[in-house]
Amino acid sequence: MKKAIIVTSFVFCSLAQLMAQGIEITPITGYTFQSGFNIAGGRAFLQDGQNWGGMIGFPINKATEIEVAYNYMGTRAVARSTNLRENVDTKAQVHYATIGLNRLFPTSEKMTLFTGAKFGTGTLAFPESNFRNITKFTVGFQGGMKFYASDRVGLRLQANLMMPIIGVGSSLWWSPGGGTAVGVSGWSPIAQFGFTGGLIFRLQD
Repeated sequence: MKKAIIVTSFVFCSLAQLMAQGIEITPITGYTFQSGFNIAGGRAFLQDGQNWGGMIGFPINKATEIEVAYNYMGTRAVARSTNLRENVDTKAQVHYATIGLNRLFPTSEKMTLFTGAKFGTGTLAFPESNFRNITKFTVGFQGGMKFYASDRVGLRLQANLMMPIIGVGSSLWWSPGGGTAVGVSGWSPIAQFGFTGGLIFRLQD
């Protein structure tokens, strides 16, 4: 019981300290480029399109922050292979849920540059339910700038690279079931690159 009280007190103190240093909430939108990769007997693609999401930043100190983020993209999943009876071209949704660490580089009172790494889950979902949804462990990297117009509001611009981890011999990120004669499998390095931007709202100071 004593240990539980000590741990709980520590957590609340830590959260209070983070709150005091200024939580940042940033809704974002942007553009993700098409990503293509080799599959057995052909190529597969996740087409380009607009992405949406948001992030919450918890500053630890002036040089470091913890960040929790979610990103969504509506796209089309396309696969062309000699191992398929017919090509795959279907609606798809990409969901990323991550937590990471950013290194901050303040250049002035209003401008801060940053780089960061994150990890979490990447899910490819099919709204028409014609294929099964697939979730993979995902790593990502980002870099950009924050410009603060005031103590409470700012602008954030960044570049993103997201990479679901798929190993040798595992199934493709999506599995063309639904009538296909031969499954497509193999090592598929998927890397989605894009840009995002949004308004920063700082809750505390």
